Amino acid sequence: MNTKISEPPEQKQPPKNKHVLQWHILHRCNLRCTHCYQEDYTAACSGEQLERLFYQYLDFCRAYNVRGHINFTGGEPLLSGDLFRLLALCGEHGLTCGILTNGTLIDSALAERLSRVKGLSFVQVSIDGTREMHDRIRGKGNFDRAFAGLRLLKQNGIQTMAAFTCHKGNYRALPAVIRTVRRKGIDRFWADRLIPMGSSREDVLSTEEFRTVVQMLTRAHAHKGIFSRTDVHLNRALQFLEGGSCYYQCSAGIDLLTLLADGTLLPCRRLPVPIGNCLETDLLTLYQNSELIRTLRERRIPDACRSCPKAELCRGGAKCLTYALNGSWDQKDPNCYYRANI
Repeated sequence: MNTKISEPPEQKQPPKNKHVLQWHILHRCNLRCTHCYQEDYTAACSGEQLERLFYQYLDFCRAYNVRGHINFTGGEPLLSGDLFRLLALCGEHGLTCGILTNGTLIDSALAERLSRVKGLSFVQVSIDGTREMHDRIRGKGNFDRAFAGLRLLKQNGIQTMAAFTCHKGNYRALPAVIRTVRRKGIDRFWADRLIPMGSSREDVLSTEEFRTVVQMLTRAHAHKGIFSRTDVHLNRALQFLEGGSCYYQCSAGIDLLTLLADGTLLPCRRLPVPIGNCLETDLLTLYQNSELIRTLRERRIPDACRSCPKAELCRGGAKCLTYALNGSWDQKDPNCYYRANI
């Protein structure tokens, strides 16, 4: 059977759709967080290899006529001596970019240098709870270092984002974290569930705990106003369940790809099913000939969801959580409680 997906369009119009590459440019990190997905901290490419991988993604964007965006992460991307060269390549070729960091290495000089990067859309810093919770996960003093980094970014006119990973040990602190983020004037905030890749399944939210999280986020989202400019997002799987209007569909392998520091290509970092290695076969060829990508692009609705009136909008929720818990990504999200609302 021919598993090659649809060919790139022959006639090029101005690109309408955005495509995101989450690129782990190295696996080295200055922290050892308790819920980290990373098992190997040594993988890294040479500067020449990184540049070759960048042009592979550029070829992909041109072939499929999409607006490319790269989120640079790690490990800790600010440890890479090649980061600013890659950021410059994005600017030179019309790609936007973001940086996903723990925030602890940002000083005044680095923030000022980042402010001069063409096409830098945002810098995202992970916050994992109150000061005590965050430091228990990421190491003593790192809560204050993270917010110090965010403050310097804001002072230099860079859009700031805080990201929160919800698990059994921290989800009740979500309102306190949102209050802190708003008090600090962070531009955007979002939260999502822990996916048990490098951590215990016991840390995963139950459905009732997840429902509590969605209720907290929905209330916070509605309370943006004159005293707070922080935008609390509701753009992750199933976060529409308490009245939100963003019907998120998993974009893994469709509008999103992940590239690891050893060249491995994944549909998503949290859906760790390898497509191939871009140091051995170029990204475009891997993508076009992947049975996994072909199937993901079909956006199938899980059988258990077919009778649901929201099925066409949601398409089953988070594939990564179903894969982590059930070994199959094409099942109904285990935290879905939609029929409890109707």
